[in-house]
Amino acid sequence: MKVLFITHNYIRRRGDFAGVFLHLLATKLVEHGIEIQVVAPHDAGAAEFEEIDGVKIYRFRYGDDTRETFAYRGNMHRQILGNPLKVLKLINFLKCAYKKSREIMEKENIQVISVHWVIPNGIIGYYLARKFGNRIKLFLHSHGTDIRLLTGFYLIYLFFKPILKRFARWTVVSSYLKRLILERDIYMADKIEVIPLPNDEKLFYPDPTITEDPNLILSVSRLTVQKRLDILIRAMAILREELPHLRVEIYGDGPESGKLLALINNFQLEKRIRIFAPVAQDQLRKLYNKAAIVVLNSVNEGFGLALTEAMLCRRPVIGTESGGIMDIIDENKTGLLIAEDNSEELAMAIRQLINNPELRRKLGEAGYQKAIKEFSSKAMAGRYASLYKLSG
Repeated sequence: MKVLFITHNYIRRRGDFAGVFLHLLATKLVEHGIEIQVVAPHDAGAAEFEEIDGVKIYRFRYGDDTRETFAYRGNMHRQILGNPLKVLKLINFLKCAYKKSREIMEKENIQVISVHWVIPNGIIGYYLARKFGNRIKLFLHSHGTDIRLLTGFYLIYLFFKPILKRFARWTVVSSYLKRLILERDIYMADKIEVIPLPNDEKLFYPDPTITEDPNLILSVSRLTVQKRLDILIRAMAILREELPHLRVEIYGDGPESGKLLALINNFQLEKRIRIFAPVAQDQLRKLYNKAAIVVLNSVNEGFGLALTEAMLCRRPVIGTESGGIMDIIDENKTGLLIAEDNSEELAMAIRQLINNPELRRKLGEAGYQKAIKEFSSKAMAGRYASLYKLSG
């Protein structure tokens, strides 16, 4: 069986972090006997075609290197909302993606199309369905941002509804995202299936050579308002006197960087909280294994990949009672849950774990068992393979 992935986010070179979970899924599907081709946007410095780990990657051009800035930066929708004239750039982007997808489908005789993110790539799938008709089977996969746009703006949903009807199945990464869709349109119930994001259990694992730092809290996150890193900073301010050796390391980048640094300075926590640039995944595994606690206290999170990565490293986690995080953490079994935007409750949860090494061990072990069973790449690839093969 041959399956074509259509996406605007995929690794641009070996070791790249962009869309790495999709490449992980693709390589695992290859192990299931499924041949994966990928159509993704080109970016400066990337090859227009290459094969990585048995996956053929075709990158379409939609401008010269200076103009190809629509993908890989996490701000495609903000670019358009900030400047409606960029709709013209989006149209050109979609035309180029459609042309390349059609070319690969005809060249490789592909019958199964796997479209990732409704917005904007569902449009490409729609026109491929009009072109190839019943010869192909279409699957749609959403990972968070596109669902919030669809369900948050009624006119956007009305525009995409005829497109959604073209797809045989629609997978989302959490029950939270499924609920958002069904609150908008109950008639989509028969089309939607929850399949979480895959993790690489060969990359994220408990490393006995790394010693836990009992005073280190780790947060791996985009620096955006949604991630509520200001709440973590305020929780540290609460704990500063009681736990004088406690430290926080934040790894990520994003538009809130300046505000977060100002808040750290305001609380005079410069020596206790540090923000670092994102790191490669093999380095991230070492950080998870070193940390006493991993925190992700964002709101309306589509899933929460940092939590499942940490769980695979047998680390205890703290998350918010919000969004897809509640699919990951079972309260007081595989981690601790706190209320949204509550720095006092976050401080209490941190205090509880820092002062109780046995509880950290217990939660870390239970979280590890759940992550292996429900969030590993092997488990998730099996579910996707079954989905595609049943369509044949």
